[in-house]
Amino acid sequence: MIIKIKSHKNRTSFQKLLNYMLYDRDRLFDDKGYSFAVTHNLKGDSIKEWVRQYQENEESRQHKRVDNVLATHEIISFHKDDAVNISLAKLEDIARRYVRERNINGMYVAVPHFDKEHYHIHICASGIEYMTGKSMRLAKKDLGILKQKVQGYQLEKYPELSKSIVNHGSPPKEKALLSEKEYQYRLRTGRATDKEQVIGMLKTCYKKANSRDTFFEMLKESGLSTYVRGGRISGVVFSDRKFRLKTLGFTEERLQELDRTLKQSKEMNRVRGITKEKEIRRRG
Repeated sequence: MIIKIKSHKNRTSFQKLLNYMLYDRDRLFDDKGYSFAVTHNLKGDSIKEWVRQYQENEESRQHKRVDNVLATHEIISFHKDDAVNISLAKLEDIARRYVRERNINGMYVAVPHFDKEHYHIHICASGIEYMTGKSMRLAKKDLGILKQKVQGYQLEKYPELSKSIVNHGSPPKEKALLSEKEYQYRLRTGRATDKEQVIGMLKTCYKKANSRDTFFEMLKESGLSTYVRGGRISGVVFSDRKFRLKTLGFTEERLQELDRTLKQSKEMNRVRGITKEKEIRRRG
């Protein structure tokens, strides 16, 4: 996903931004006419009520200047190739997570839009925290951390949105898995390579799986088909490209850990069953 933040310094910004967010033709509705408007630290359900609260809260600002940022227009956008896997429920969940990671003390309205085959979320955020008067400004470093946290949440919960993964800084271990050509592509475009997207989905599925079989089932559900070599699954296919599990860090030894997890789980259940049966006999 791509996250952008635009500053507004005029008191009329709240009204103009909220009017655009809620009444523009690009606002997203489902077939039944449903949309969502996530609000946080705001009461009521009308633009008039929200604008009044934004402006009243602004009076508590600790450090006042003529050029204070009164509101920010924050946008979360997704790649058009992920449109088939996006729903209003997913967008609303991501919007709520964004508010949590951005600053839980802020005031927000978040609304979904759809334009030029792209899904995105528009957010009106206060320039200061609710009631405290502290600035909501994000330093460049903090903005980078915010992007990584929100995208990490998306990658973990919605691995099917793989086309929307953008490089916001990768740890050295993952960088080492890229070829020089792939690394230069990432630097040039700012977008994650196919290999990085596959690694992300593999990690998410591995973390959730409790056996080798469920791991491969989750991969298929995420859009990764598998291929067999030497009588066993040795890789996955993504965007018509084959990727060997071993070269991506998912060796046979690592898959065997899932088998051991399943075996341990079965043994624990067996022991619990025996214990429960003995307890029943004792009471009987």
